[in-house]
Amino acid sequence: MKVAVLDYDLDSGEDEPGLDYLSEAAENIDIELELIPLPEARAHRLVQNGELDGEAFPYDIPGRDSNNMIKIDVPIERSSLWIWVPSEQNCVSDPQQLKNFKPVGLNGIPYFNMFYNISEMGHEKVSTPQQMVEMLRRGRADYFPASKRSVEFLLDDVEKLQIKPCFGSPYVTIQSYFYLSDKHRAIAELFQQELAEVVSQYPDDDD
Repeated sequence: MKVAVLDYDLDSGEDEPGLDYLSEAAENIDIELELIPLPEARAHRLVQNGELDGEAFPYDIPGRDSNNMIKIDVPIERSSLWIWVPSEQNCVSDPQQLKNFKPVGLNGIPYFNMFYNISEMGHEKVSTPQQMVEMLRRGRADYFPASKRSVEFLLDDVEKLQIKPCFGSPYVTIQSYFYLSDKHRAIAELFQQELAEVVSQYPDDDD
């Protein structure tokens, strides 16, 4: 079974336990997965057209089109997104006021759209997490959303000193899933049961 593997989080290159969950669940029902790293747009199109068997790690966010795909309703990854601002900047007192501030995000990662859409001040896009920190430092943007795990994994000590999280808790927690092509509807329920059993055996350590 050929499965597209996406990475919508900032922590590209970090170990993805969700891949282990999927592989173990598939092995338990005598299915071998061939994992194929692909850009989001191409992977999504190929699975919708039935040219690939599945898609791993798309986040469940508003506007996602899942025609001809079956959502395996077991989260395989959670990402708690904090709001990060320059270390010398005061945090806004109310998360609803984020509409009055400009976010910066990464090209190609769809969950940033949630923040672009609430902003009345526009937004910026860059290519690397380091550039997001630089945009805050230069005053070109006011904040970016990211998990604490991503910040710890990607930024060096100097960059971490330049930012701080706001609100005392994550702004939102989003979850990613596995989607099967509709041509595999016959095994969807069994796969979901097996994946739920595998995931239940492991702790969720995301922040």
